[in-house]
Amino acid sequence: MRITPMDIRQQQFTVKMFRGFDTQEVDTFLEDLASDYEALLKENSLLKEQLQALEERTRGLEEREKVLQETLMTTQRLVEEMKENARREAGVIIREAESQADRIIDASRKAEGDLHSEIQALRRMRRQLAESLRATVEMYQRLLEQDLKTNAEDAEPPNA
Repeated sequence: MRITPMDIRQQQFTVKMFRGFDTQEVDTFLEDLASDYEALLKENSLLKEQLQALEERTRGLEEREKVLQETLMTTQRLVEEMKENARREAGVIIREAESQADRIIDASRKAEGDLHSEIQALRRMRRQLAESLRATVEMYQRLLEQDLKTNAEDAEPPNA
């Protein structure tokens, strides 16, 4: 059973005729005891309230910490996923670039081969044109020489 400050204040003692305590001293002591006890109970109650508030705050902080930990873990996982995606995309881009570079190199080699063939064809054509022109010039030169010879013969008096 718990004793309250009111119980202390209302406590009555039987007084014996001989050798009893001074009632005023006992009453004063009981009043002081009741006041101190009441102050301790109030302080105890206040401390319990403060403890409860701190426990609630602690629970709130623990929940926040848990949320922050989960957020941190989620963020780390997302960062890793983003890195992996970036690596994959970079690999795809590199493979596409290498493939395109190979196609460009192949096209350049084909174009180079086509240019070499065209150059060879143009050189053959130039030789053929030069030979054809030389043949034509030689033919005209023979014709001209023959015409000059014929004209010279026609211009000479007949020798008798």
